[in-house]
Amino acid sequence: MNKNIYLISWYFPSFPGGAEKSIMQELKKYQKNGYNVFVICFDEYYSKGKFNIDGVSGINYGLKLQFPSILRFYGLLFNKRYIWNILNMYINSIKKSEVLTQTLIAPIVAEFCIKHSIKYTYYLRDELNLNEFHNYEKGFRKILKTLKTVIEFPAIRYYKVKNIIALKNAHKIISNSKFMHNLLKKKYGLDSEIIYPDICYSHLDKTAMKKENQVYITFIGGENAMKGYDIVLKIAKKMPDEKFLIVGPYHKKFKKGNILFIPYQKNVMEIYKVSKLILMPSRWNEAFGRIVLEANYLGIPVIASNRGGLPEANNNKELIISDLENIGEWIRKIRQSIK
Repeated sequence: MNKNIYLISWYFPSFPGGAEKSIMQELKKYQKNGYNVFVICFDEYYSKGKFNIDGVSGINYGLKLQFPSILRFYGLLFNKRYIWNILNMYINSIKKSEVLTQTLIAPIVAEFCIKHSIKYTYYLRDELNLNEFHNYEKGFRKILKTLKTVIEFPAIRYYKVKNIIALKNAHKIISNSKFMHNLLKKKYGLDSEIIYPDICYSHLDKTAMKKENQVYITFIGGENAMKGYDIVLKIAKKMPDEKFLIVGPYHKKFKKGNILFIPYQKNVMEIYKVSKLILMPSRWNEAFGRIVLEANYLGIPVIASNRGGLPEANNNKELIISDLENIGEWIRKIRQSIK
């Protein structure tokens, strides 16, 4: 039995999102089952070189050619040869191991594996992994997103073609929700194993939850229409007596009316311990919803839209909203939850 695992990922040690946190828990499970785990990543937001995070070791190579985030598909395309050159350094070891990959780098990793007859497992993390590209923005940002898509069209087209090949040739596909599993089946007739994201509950301190400190109705996601930022603003305007907290990519905290804006926190408990309610009015099809699981564990109710895998994550089905643009319905559910 093969006892070596290679995770080949774009991001990892900087942990920019739920995908990286989820795969970290998967790697720990592999370690408990006796596997040797090693990570090869190309994370621009973390220093290059060796790392060891919570017992998981690897090397971060970053990307050779730097592109702005709005041109990320070109960034991957033009770094493909560099990525393959790095992987060729490990080819003999990789051939004797199991390969895991995820996110937007997966088609590049899969193409390398197919070329060298290496089995790989593809972890689906969001709808882009199933070639679902939609514009969820509002107003002027919607126009900008359309222009971005037009500019990136050749690279996105390349990604889509290679991604279909990656999906169809994967030794195993892991979906992080029934929603993703069903969408994969519907679009490509492929099956997958469903593994819900494993939450590291050791970072969630129930003893820190004091009712007198939980004063905010919280939204995590910054000024992002696909996550429903504008919906939260409308709700806050109609509920002037309530305090709202918006967490996003801000450099410092500031206040506007009854809304406090703060930067993302390294310790999520800094957010949860002051929150009495979490809002997730997502327009895009969230594959699952780690925030829902974490908040529910801490006893914080979550009101979420009926999008993607969010209904699967929320243990209170009464707090799922189908008509997500109906501000009155959000307010009714909020008052019902905090009374």
